[in-house]
Amino acid sequence: MVQNFLKAAFFIALVYACNPNNVKNDTAIAQLMDSAGMQGSFALLENGTEQFTIHNLSKYKDSAAAPLNTFFIIPALVGLDKGIINHHDTSLNLNVSAQFYKDVIANIGRQQILKVLDSLHYGKGIASADSTHFWEDGSIVITPDEQLGLIKRIYFKELFFQKKSQEQLKKMILMEDNSNYRLSYITGIDTTANKNAGWVLGYVEENQHPYFFVLNTESNTSTNLTDNNINLLKKILLQQGFLKGIR
Repeated sequence: MVQNFLKAAFFIALVYACNPNNVKNDTAIAQLMDSAGMQGSFALLENGTEQFTIHNLSKYKDSAAAPLNTFFIIPALVGLDKGIINHHDTSLNLNVSAQFYKDVIANIGRQQILKVLDSLHYGKGIASADSTHFWEDGSIVITPDEQLGLIKRIYFKELFFQKKSQEQLKKMILMEDNSNYRLSYITGIDTTANKNAGWVLGYVEENQHPYFFVLNTESNTSTNLTDNNINLLKKILLQQGFLKGIR
């Protein structure tokens, strides 16, 4: 009972973590989105100061959408804990081979997945009976705010999964690593029903300091949607002074 209360309290506190004193609305981000032919929200959290840089605060806090392939964070952690995924397999990446993670979900089973989602207070709704698409069909939706809170807790290994599993997941989303920065993220897109929706969720590390971000978009085109979202993310990060090793 106490443990469940504390988990619920965390997510309640997360939703109200933004306040006028720690939020900067940056209109330059809107200009970058418009140039990319996209609409949506973006948030960047500086861990040390708890300062948010945000575009479209209301959408960031209140608008929920299907998690798409960012949902694979959950079966990956469960699979690592249960030995379904080998901790020593360095070839695994959360941004490729969706079929692999669909097979992991099938191996874990619907009831176990539902139990984990309930324990995490992950999003809203109940997974549909379609075990191959419930993270895409809208039966479960999640806000950008909740997504940001989840990736932050994984970074600091604060979830109830094994710490080595959370550390391995961090390796599975590390996309760029050089002398100036480390960029980690997981993406998800949906080109059905003319939604052209996209997620990029992760963090950038400079000088051993993490900054967490979430980008949630709808695009005017479905062409190269994943690449376009990643390119938009990098333009925003550059505009915010990242990817240069000077933050």
